[in-house]
Amino acid sequence: MNVRHMRMLCLLAALSCAAAAQEITGTVINLTTNKPSAGDNVVLMKLMQGMDEVASTKTDAQGRFSFKLEEPTASHLIRVSHRNVNYFRSAPPGTTSVEINVYDAAEDVDGVKQTLDIIRMEGDVTNLRAIEMYAVENNSKPPRTLMRMKSFEIQLPKGAKLDQAMAAGPNSMPVTASPVPQGNDRYAFLFPIRPGETRFQIAYTMPYNGNAEFKPALLQPVGSFAVSVPQGMTIEPAAGSSLRAAGEDGGLTVFVAQNAQPGQNLSFKVSGRGTLPDPDAQSQAAAGGDGERGPGGGIGAPVNTPDPLYKYRWWIIAGVALLLAAGAGFTLKAQPQAAAAGAPKTALDALKDEMFHLESDRVQGKISEEEYAKAKAALDVLMKRALERKG
Repeated sequence: MNVRHMRMLCLLAALSCAAAAQEITGTVINLTTNKPSAGDNVVLMKLMQGMDEVASTKTDAQGRFSFKLEEPTASHLIRVSHRNVNYFRSAPPGTTSVEINVYDAAEDVDGVKQTLDIIRMEGDVTNLRAIEMYAVENNSKPPRTLMRMKSFEIQLPKGAKLDQAMAAGPNSMPVTASPVPQGNDRYAFLFPIRPGETRFQIAYTMPYNGNAEFKPALLQPVGSFAVSVPQGMTIEPAAGSSLRAAGEDGGLTVFVAQNAQPGQNLSFKVSGRGTLPDPDAQSQAAAGGDGERGPGGGIGAPVNTPDPLYKYRWWIIAGVALLLAAGAGFTLKAQPQAAAAGAPKTALDALKDEMFHLESDRVQGKISEEEYAKAKAALDVLMKRALERKG
């Protein structure tokens, strides 16, 4: 064999390796049946300046799929649609294979319960602003996704104006949601509750003159119901209320009722004026603790906060509200929450996932152009910050 033939063979081998590196393969597993999921729609999205759908296919009888990557140096997202529910997986540069888990969906699923309802309030001379977060656990066996027209319902205080809402699936960044009014200050989310923990969060405002009374109406049992206010404001439980003082932490006073039930007296009065702690200042304070560190800083050991609420401590004291009352967006300080839930993703990967959700919702007409513009502007800022931190 002469030198020319040797060079040709080497070139062909190099080209073959390059071609192989430009393909990404995957398998979709249905964890409800523990079998490969055949016939699911799979979409490949490229993440550069924006988000582009570059290819689509279906899984074969073994749940397998593959894509040729025209730009292997770009980051991608893969979306799998199974039983009208979307599941996502990020594919950063260098990814050659992925496994995506999906679940069968049903309108009634056992093992779904609400574990948390946290309200954070602040008030000025004219308005009271509240950010309320709900956590729902899906521990169904075998695991199934709960999907129906009213997958989760909430009750706002009388006279409250809903400013914005978001929802986040297990280990995912939040997406803008549009809960449907049901009348009498009740709203319903149309959002899949996948196995694991799903979180819903709303922001609302109401007139305020320095004093306000609240009579929370739970629609289902809640593991922990909590209310918190900043310095300058006080909470006074009504006579017979189940709310109990849980101490002060990070400049917030916290009251809690454990294992709260529909119809239970959770009434309380709020008075005074105050502003929720600054997220950056609180993240720096939290970073000084000795606990585990996650993106954005560590979280110290709990002092006064009840154990059932410890994993949500960031929501209570650090202002990581994933949304602002003005609708501008959310901050990277949400990442400690993801770390507490055991999320393996980096902040950058999570933001890319969120971009995919946003563009997908826009294409499907699930959000208005105004909502899209607000969320896109916030994500652009966060993406820039994440890239700067990574650099």
